[in-house]
Amino acid sequence: MSQILKAIKSISIRELILLWLAIHLLLITQPNAAVFDEAYYTKAARDLIQGVASNIEHPFLGKAWGAIGILIFGDNAFGWRIVIVVFGALLLYTFYQLACRYVSERMALLATAYLGFDHMFFAHSSLFLLEIPALFFAVVSFSYYLKRRIVLSAVFMGISILSKETSLFLLFTMILIHLANMKMPSKQDVLKALKFTLVLLATVAVPMQLYISAYRPSASEKIVQVVSPVVVVAPDGSVLSTTTTTTWSSQKEYISNVFEHWRYIVSYASSLTTKGSNIGPENFPWNWFIPTQQREMIYYRSEVVKNITYYSDGVYVGSRLEKLYPINWRGVSNLPLWYSIWVVVPLSIYLAVKRRLDEGLVLSFLWIVGTYVPLLAMSLALNRIQYPFYFINTLPALALGLPIVFSKLNVDKVVRDCVLAIFLGWTIASFLIYFPLNIWALS
Repeated sequence: MSQILKAIKSISIRELILLWLAIHLLLITQPNAAVFDEAYYTKAARDLIQGVASNIEHPFLGKAWGAIGILIFGDNAFGWRIVIVVFGALLLYTFYQLACRYVSERMALLATAYLGFDHMFFAHSSLFLLEIPALFFAVVSFSYYLKRRIVLSAVFMGISILSKETSLFLLFTMILIHLANMKMPSKQDVLKALKFTLVLLATVAVPMQLYISAYRPSASEKIVQVVSPVVVVAPDGSVLSTTTTTTWSSQKEYISNVFEHWRYIVSYASSLTTKGSNIGPENFPWNWFIPTQQREMIYYRSEVVKNITYYSDGVYVGSRLEKLYPINWRGVSNLPLWYSIWVVVPLSIYLAVKRRLDEGLVLSFLWIVGTYVPLLAMSLALNRIQYPFYFINTLPALALGLPIVFSKLNVDKVVRDCVLAIFLGWTIASFLIYFPLNIWALS
């Protein structure tokens, strides 16, 4: 196991990210068709370019990233996805820099490898989906917050929320961290909090209002009764009779301001409930870390049937038909980084009881609490469907938490390195098992 960690030590963050990018470029046009929610976002990106409002259940900026790629590289799979891939690489580098604040460079590199090769993270940083740009800007916001750069932190958190509304959970995480570190607030502290709030609100509200004014998004349509008079006139001009006709027409109800838009976003999200829905156990957050409840969400799957022939000592034995999947994009929840929650959370609580707290431990623990517990509460209290990929916002906290908790335990260095190497080996094995491209099936 120590050989795995030595291998990590021998490479740099630049080499790790270049390897990660190279794998993405191998996959970026596989397939050259919409995968999973790309069907919605590619249409929304095209509409954005054409000046048409669509997919307004999410803020506009998340789709704008794909639209930029389409404008530069064309309306194809490379154009849709390349900007997201770049955001993924930038996120890994930013996360590495954040991790170096709390652990050694080798451990920070290890944490980055955990995150970068988690299958769910890798899939969503390969496709035109909304989570990765939003998470990138949130991590940048955290970094500036920890450096006490309040205005920049607020701006980047606002951009994160504009990229996807689920970044509100990351904002909640930041609030928890701030409260945990705050003592008796002074007048200056109150002014800083007010400044952060105002800048954040302006960063979110101003672009949204400009979008609303330019695109006139419609939240719904209403049926309107139209009563029209019908007058029958004689040749001499006298009125013979007067009646009315009634017709019905639909009229769009346009969103006129930011408040109405957010009300629509929240209303839409609230409508996605488990009541009356035929959903699997993977859509309940408490099942994400239980092996018996694991399910795959099929994002995209191409299928071929091959005739496999068997020989023994050159003599034909038989054959059978085998179904293979050359391209197989899946969302899987039972990955090593996800299961590390059973290690990171209990050990964090143990270290807190033993008063071995520091900023890094508080950050990783409250990051888990702030992004996962609300999903759990909403599922229990409101029957809200929670898709497994929502957990992507929590993955950096687990990737950072693993090396932090083991560096603070009074355990032998060999034991610590062995455990961390096991998680890395498991991560790599899982990544290869769920790798979306099947070379054997393509041959």
